[in-house]
Parts: sequence; structure tokens; C-alpha cells
Amino acid sequence: MNDRIKRMAEGVLKKTIYPEPKVIEYDENDLFLSDVIMQTKRLCDYMVAQDVAISDDSRLVGQIRFNACPYPSDVFPRMGHKRFSEVCGEFYCKQIENLVSFEWQHSTPDYSKVIEQGITGFIDRIHKSKDIHKDDTAKMEFLSACEMMCNGILAWEDKCADECLKKSESTDDARLKSEFYNMANVLKRVPRYPATNFREAIQSLYFCFDFLSDSIGTIDRYLYKYYIQDINNGTITKETAKELLQELFIRIQSHTPIGSSNFYRGGECHFAIGGYTIDGEDGYNELSDLIVDALMELPLYIPQISLRWTEKTSVEVLKKLMDCERNDPNKRIAFVNDEPRIKGFMQNAGVSPKEAVNYTMVGCNEPALQGGIWLGGLTSNVMHSMENTLYKRKADIVKCNTYEDFYGIYKEELYKDLEEIIDWSNKFNYARSKDINVLSSLFMNGCIESGKSVTQGGSIAITGTNMMGLTNVIDSLSIVKQFVYEEKTVSMEELLTALENNWEGYEELHNLIMKKGKFFGNSYELSDRVAQKFTMDLHDFFDGKTNIFGKRCLLGNLTGYNQHYAWFGKNTKATPDGRYAGEQLSLGIGQSDGKDREGLSALLASVAGFDPTHIFTGPSVTNINLDSQMIYNDDNFEKTIKMIETYFKIGGLHVQINSVKREDLLAAQKTPDKYKTLRVRVSGFSDYFVNLNEDLQENIIERTKIEA
Repeated sequence: MNDRIKRMAEGVLKKTIYPEPKVIEYDENDLFLSDVIMQTKRLCDYMVAQDVAISDDSRLVGQIRFNACPYPSDVFPRMGHKRFSEVCGEFYCKQIENLVSFEWQHSTPDYSKVIEQGITGFIDRIHKSKDIHKDDTAKMEFLSACEMMCNGILAWEDKCADECLKKSESTDDARLKSEFYNMANVLKRVPRYPATNFREAIQSLYFCFDFLSDSIGTIDRYLYKYYIQDINNGTITKETAKELLQELFIRIQSHTPIGSSNFYRGGECHFAIGGYTIDGEDGYNELSDLIVDALMELPLYIPQISLRWTEKTSVEVLKKLMDCERNDPNKRIAFVNDEPRIKGFMQNAGVSPKEAVNYTMVGCNEPALQGGIWLGGLTSNVMHSMENTLYKRKADIVKCNTYEDFYGIYKEELYKDLEEIIDWSNKFNYARSKDINVLSSLFMNGCIESGKSVTQGGSIAITGTNMMGLTNVIDSLSIVKQFVYEEKTVSMEELLTALENNWEGYEELHNLIMKKGKFFGNSYELSDRVAQKFTMDLHDFFDGKTNIFGKRCLLGNLTGYNQHYAWFGKNTKATPDGRYAGEQLSLGIGQSDGKDREGLSALLASVAGFDPTHIFTGPSVTNINLDSQMIYNDDNFEKTIKMIETYFKIGGLHVQINSVKREDLLAAQKTPDKYKTLRVRVSGFSDYFVNLNEDLQENIIERTKIEA
């Protein structure tokens, strides 16, 4: 990286580059306007009153915070969304009946639209939509607010351009005079009009980033034509393009406040590269490569990248990204597989092929359609139905003569819980819909055309839930099948008594289960079939079901920054998989506590085959912990690459890798000051180990180490 980028990168890790937000006085006559028009007008007034931040190192302009604005701005943090705040205060991260918990939502604006159409193109689309919805008062009001918001963005653009021109006129430095003058000219064009070159495309993207500051999506696709055009006609060099990308990433890092714990986590502004294109080819290109190189040179935590692997991805690309990951001190790379995910999008979520191939990763590991939103927003406890079966249906299950009879009762309880989960999901999304967002909705596909806010389901979307305790359920079912019905080692009544006593007095049985149990993650036929039957029944339940906005479902097993798996586990009684009452549930899909005995290949084979229906192609995570010799020894590393490639070829959806010694993790718990730089991948994000709460630390320690 050059000196300018180095200064910016080092500086952004120490202090904010954002100007202090200005609190402004609003026109009291606004009170006579409708709520939607008033809040939009005041948002525009707030925007043009803010200071423009330009330093001598700036080449991209437009950073703005809405912290001092009490009206709905960015739909990701939901600042100014009053109804959302009320629901958050009552339900966020609180366990309702130990079944569900209110959670956040992630979205991906379609920045390609503003780059290709310009804000003037948005206004044209708004006018066309008004012609269609002219008899619908609510939609016409929303669309009028959208047009007002577009004009507010253009006024902010004009102010930024004017400030660049003033900087140019006020400096005696010939180089800076030219730079500021060029910046002013760029801002006179974008995002008002369609971008004509790579620099304009990057500026247009960055100018709009703070309007919906989540993922930047598939930038190697929508920026590629500008990049390759400028490279071919000689108007830009590879180094200049990399410099623009690096400034973009630095400014994205700066959006998360330094004082926030999220600043170091790398789960903010996640995006993806590679993956299938609409013509069925692998989309990893020269710009993808440059994006990786640009980010890896920077000492940032944010953003992070997922490589979308396809069957056409070359092993050289996979090796490069895995090599970058093993050498990246900030652990910013994860890996996902297009093969099952795109099938899940199309077969289960009803997504068109064009939309499906343009998905990206966002947040901790949520998939999102370009210009769409993941309408999950709640985490659920899938072990709740197992607990109800064992403790509330005892009289019924002790009479069961076969595993199939037992499973039938369990399935009844599972489906009851799933109905409750859908009901809570709809309640939460209905509560969110009471806030109308105009600014972010402009950049979400479908909102202008439908005349509805993104909060009201106006954009393309997928709904679903993240299920905690997935592996616990599979293991509990497997143990019941193995020990009660196949081997007849213990009666159902004796097993239930052991559970009711939290294994006290039944230590021998507990030890036998932990030693001989056919646990998931070992390619055992018994547990793999149990897993597949369980996921097929989940698929059958959700098949064709929609939420209140008509969006179809995918499932996930992700826990993000919040330890729902521990909170749910605290109130869950002992279970057949060997869990004691109050112990945390599993997160992700994988294995821990020494239960994966047959090695990494067996673990990955089980994970790859557990969901033949592709219903779990929502936010899903597979964590593996490798001996450092499997990563840092080059011969072993080649084997690891082939193993991950094979895992994807047989259907694995996701993988993220740790290679930290267990003894180092234990030592870090005892003397955290000595291990401040020890960084790990957690569950779709990375962080310093000593910054994690105790539950997450224990989970990482207990992930079984796969030895070289």
C-alpha cells in the first residue's frame, strides 16, 4: 500500500474520520404534514445541514452519521425507528418461554442500481410507479416521500461537491488543488447520474453507503465492467484501482465507532466474492483477485469476505483464499458453497435464478439477496420440543415399543413449537412494519416498484429462524434410538429417571453414552440417518409456508454476537446426548466435547450430508478447529485444501477454520493481558479471544481439535 493509504489505515484504527453530527432545529410548520412526509423532509433537512469531511488524504467523500437525527434513516441500526425501539426494549435477547428470542436483521442494498441508473434514474422509476399506484393513497404518499428523499440526496451531493471545490480554491499545493478539483467534478456527476468509470462507480457506492451501512454485496460483479473498461482503455492502472478499493474499505471500517465492541469483530459489512453467474460460470475474476489483495494489505478488522465456492472454482483460487486466511492476523475470510445454497434459494425460498446467483453474505454469516433482506429476526430453541417430549410426554413415550413410535410423539411436539416460532416471527415483523423507512428503501429492490417500505416487506426477502441446539437434537434422537430401541441397553423409563436426576446416580450410564454413543459428526449410519430424517421433517413443515409478507422460509443454525445457545441451555433440563441441566446448547452444525472421534473427514462428511432438502441454507455455520500443523505445514496445508474442496463437492455449505492451540486458549483465560492479540473465528465473525464472553470462550475451547 502507498503512504496515503497507510496513513489512513493506521489513523482510522485510532480516531474517527466522521464529522460530529449536528443537531438542528426543524421548521414547526412540518407538524402539519403527514408523518411519512414530515420525517422525510426533516431527514433531508438534517442531511444538508451536516458538515462535509475532507482531508488532504481524501479521494472519496460523503461520510455522514444520522446519530443526531430522530427520524428513520438506516434500516440496519434502525435509528429513529420508534416502534422497533419499543419492541427491542421488551424482547431483544430475552428468552420467551425458552423458545424464541427477538434478534436483529441484516440487509444488502443494491448499489449496482445507483451506479448504473443514478439518483435521476431512481426518480424516473418513482414516477413510473406513481402511474401504476395512482389510486392507492398510502403508496402514493410513500413514493412522494421517496422522491423528496432523492432530492435530499442530490442536495447533499451538491454540498459535498461545493466543499471539494472550495478546498481546491483555498490550497496553494498544485497537486492537492488538482485532486480536490477532480473530486468536485466526480461529485457533480455521481450519484446524480450513472457512473461512467471505475472511480465514479466507487464514489457512487461510497456516497450511498451510509444510507444503508450493511453489506456492500457482490462488488466484484457490479464494479467489474467499469474496472475492465478502464484497464483496457488505459485510463486507470491496477494500482490506482487497488488504492480506491483500499480507501473504500478503510471508510467502511470507520463506520463502526471505535468505542463499539463491534469495531474489532469483523462481522460488520461482510460481503462475498466469486460464485455462479447467471450463465452458469464461476464469477471469480480479476477484480475479485484485486479485492482480496487490497483488503489483505490493510490492518483492518472490517469488512470480512466470504468466498462463494462453485464446482467450477479452480483449486488455485481456493488455495489463494485459504492461504490468505491462514496468514491473516485479523481472520477476515470464510468459505461458502454455492451448490446447496442456490438450490435452497430456488427450491425452498422461491427465489428466481437471477436473484439467487446474486446473493451475498452479510453480518455474521447471513445470506442476503442483492437488494434484499433476511427477515429472520428471531432465534429459536429447537431443543425445547425435545425437552417437552421427555418431561411432559413421559407417560406416552414409556409405552412406545419402537423408535418410530417415539419419534412420532417427538414430531408432534416439534411441529407445535414450529407453529409458535412462526407466530412469534410474524409478531416481530409486524411490529417492525409500523416504522416506515424511506432512505434505505430506495436501495432495496422492489420498494419503489411496490410502493412499500422495506420494513413492510416491500423488497425481495427471505424469512426464517436460527435454531439453537441442532446437534443436541440429532444426538439425543440418536442416543434414544441406539440405547433404548436398538441395543436395548437401557429402558426408556430408566433413561428418563436418569435425566430427571440430572445423571446423578447414573454416572455409569452417562459414561457409557459418552464413550459408546453414535454421535453425529462421525459418519455413523445411525446418526446420519437420524439427522437427515429430522431435516426432512423440518423441510416438510416449512414447505410452501410464508410469513405475513408472503416471503418463504429457510432455516439457519447461526448464533451471532449474542450467546442465545447459552441462555436457552441455562433453562433446558438434562438431555439424552449427555448434556447436564443448564449446560449450553450447540451452536452451528458440527460437534464438540470430544464427540467427533473419527476425524475431520468423517465430521465434514456428516455435516455435508445432514440436509438433503437444502432447508438449512439460511444463516448456517460449521466451525472446525485444526492443529496448527495442518495449516502452517505446507504439505499438510495442501491436504487441508483438498479436504475442504471435497467437503464442498459432497454438499457442505459453510466452513470457517481455527488453528489455535488449546493450551494457548486456556492460558489466555488465565492471563488475558499476555494474549491480547490472539484472534479467533467465532460464529460467522472473528474477534480477539480475550474480548469474548466466557460462554463463547468455552465453546471455542471445547471444539474438538483435529490433529495432523
